[in-house]
Amino acid sequence: MEPSRILCLTFTNRAAEELRQRIAVYCGNQARRVMVRTFHSLCAWMLRIEAKNIGLPSDFAIFDEEDSIGVLRSLPRQEMTKTDTHHVPSDNEADLYHRIARAKVHALDEALSIKIVPEEVFRDFTPMERRLAVSYQQELASYHAVDFADLIYFTRAMLMQSPCIRSRWDGRFSMIQVDEMQDTHLSEYQIMRILARRSRNLVLAGDFDQTIYEWRGSTPDRILERFQADFPEAREFSFVENHRATRTLIKMAGSVAASYSNRTPPLPAQTAPVGEPVIVHFAQDSTAEARWIARTIRELVREPSSRLGSPPSYGRIGVLVRPNHRGATISEVFEREGIPHLTVEAYEFFRRQEVKDAIAYLRFLCNPADGRSFHRILLRPARGIGERTIARIYEAQGAGLRLVDMVTPSTLTTGDPFGRLLSALKNGRVTVFDTETTGLEPGKDEIIELAAVQMEQGEKVGCFHRYLRNTVSVGESEGIHGISDAFLKENGEEPRTVIRDFLHFASDSVLVGHNVSFDLRMLTTHARRLGINMGAVEYADTLDVARRFLDGDDFSLEALARRFSIPTQPTHRALDDAGATCGLLVHLAPLVSASAAQRIHVVRETGGSFVRLASELRTLRDELGRLRPPDLLKYVIKRSGLIDYYKREPRRIENLEELIRVFEARDDQKVDALSSLESLLRFVALARNVDRLDPHDERVRVLTVHQSKGLEFDIVFVAGLSENEFPGYYAIVQKREPEEKRVFYVAVTRAKKMLFLSGHANHRGKRRQPSRYFGIIGDSWREEGSSAITGRLRRSPGLR
Repeated sequence: MEPSRILCLTFTNRAAEELRQRIAVYCGNQARRVMVRTFHSLCAWMLRIEAKNIGLPSDFAIFDEEDSIGVLRSLPRQEMTKTDTHHVPSDNEADLYHRIARAKVHALDEALSIKIVPEEVFRDFTPMERRLAVSYQQELASYHAVDFADLIYFTRAMLMQSPCIRSRWDGRFSMIQVDEMQDTHLSEYQIMRILARRSRNLVLAGDFDQTIYEWRGSTPDRILERFQADFPEAREFSFVENHRATRTLIKMAGSVAASYSNRTPPLPAQTAPVGEPVIVHFAQDSTAEARWIARTIRELVREPSSRLGSPPSYGRIGVLVRPNHRGATISEVFEREGIPHLTVEAYEFFRRQEVKDAIAYLRFLCNPADGRSFHRILLRPARGIGERTIARIYEAQGAGLRLVDMVTPSTLTTGDPFGRLLSALKNGRVTVFDTETTGLEPGKDEIIELAAVQMEQGEKVGCFHRYLRNTVSVGESEGIHGISDAFLKENGEEPRTVIRDFLHFASDSVLVGHNVSFDLRMLTTHARRLGINMGAVEYADTLDVARRFLDGDDFSLEALARRFSIPTQPTHRALDDAGATCGLLVHLAPLVSASAAQRIHVVRETGGSFVRLASELRTLRDELGRLRPPDLLKYVIKRSGLIDYYKREPRRIENLEELIRVFEARDDQKVDALSSLESLLRFVALARNVDRLDPHDERVRVLTVHQSKGLEFDIVFVAGLSENEFPGYYAIVQKREPEEKRVFYVAVTRAKKMLFLSGHANHRGKRRQPSRYFGIIGDSWREEGSSAITGRLRRSPGLR
């Protein structure tokens, strides 16, 4: 089987990297051609490939939870500027964000849209919440951004609603393997099902007793039902031997699983040692519990242990908790007791203020429409740009003005972000162009067709159309544009000549395209590889113009061409698409011109505040694509003023230096600087906190159970096993205890050699009982240093 036609999906970037390494052991050099991705990175990749076909900006940014909540937090201010009628309390924005995400995950098939998430998706919201949800989606679109849930929603929508797109993807892979499938939800399964429609070769691997993501929509039993209906020929394989843990721990885990599952638990491998009994302890309060854990860890590490053969290292010990605050309490005691440790918050690296500040500059340099990153740039260091100035610009959004426009060249030179375009349409030249390429990656792929239509004073005056000889095979892109390697061998010209001729043809004109960022990136990168420096380019994007000045939700070139009855219809061939874009520009120009006076007036009032910042950003952008990512990052940190802003906070400076080291380690020298930077920014956007856990770090890990998913330790402590904490009070009241049991099962199965379970009695002046879960762990345990657990089980035999 061709390796590039094998897709392996897993849950985290860290797990994906481990999977790549294991494949390399068995497959050698072929392993690098196997596609190993997380589900979100797969969807992001697919959406970028199809961006032009669905009207999604090809340079879209991916907003993490903090960025997305920040967008929601900014909405009331903007809405109040217009209506002054509603506000959302700040403590509700995180909850609303999660509800919006769940609504998109659970969207019915008939509510799917490849244009923008429609109001119907939020039908169960209150009217105010629904308005905010729709405004949130519109704001993301104006920033050329999507959130994590959008990645799944739009991928699912385009596969289900577009037969052409579906036919390109349902035969792309010959084998699809999904790890941790119990953590997936039906929306994700629908995507997998379509991708495997032709090959009928889909593997779902997982442990159903470890389902702990029902809150995000994971429903493995329903997925299995759908899978068996969709693939009736599928076979089931059960792995009945556990080779990871001791016999005692495997037996105990089976007892826990039996309390909520009818599945046959795995048996220990014949070679598995018996192992030590589980140790349980119930302390007076949380501090005493943490001290007991610290003392036990010190004894295990410092004293020769016949039980384990040799003393364990701190790095092979995990302390798992249910709520975050329990981990904080344990961490405080560990600090006092001298136990080297780290919490997962120490690895919330890419979410730290100073790291996000530096990343914001890089994101904005790559995507000048990213308003969220621009907002962050305005905060640190202070720019002297007040809320009143920003509000004045927001008021002009109806005239097509955006905050990010205040630092663009055209705004600074003409007083209008569209001033250069309007001037060129009236008295100068405009070149509308389009490309077809061998693939999606500018650093590796090539332009194979380049076409343009030129206008002078609003009239068509010229046409350019050439094919370029390729050194990279068109591969599967032939299914999109219909241009074959054989055709290019016969009709393609020398690329350097074609690109130079095009630049001469387009000289002294404004370049225009639909979703132009991709075409422009391909053109500048391909030219640079050929030794041609295009320099600064003035351009306009009809997709961005349409989003600003037209109502509706479908801004693909095809839809807009139909909307305006443009004679030249787009066909995924460069000349036709350039002609359709030219016709679209003719219809959009009067809309842009009609509100020019209002934009100019607001820019005249507020523009002076942005002059210095615009100059700084222009200086930084001059280095984009010239400096390698680590060098650009160093340059940004210095020239932006961040290094001076944080100079009195050594820890933040250390984090910025660590970010530079991350960029140095992940800089892909095989591609050009800008392509490598874009890859790095995509990694940062999709990284989870546990992705940066170093297996060689010799410190105890203090994690929540959810954060420990996929990890394993020689020794595990599960702390906080008290009623109303584990299981949690709300889980009991809301009848969600079955999921709590599965969380407990995940916790105890992280241990390979020894397991310690602990809780405490006094919590904020109230008495707590030992967790009911002590009654489902079987008989291979003993209580040390307390008697409350044994006493409760003796008094309440029904717990066992």
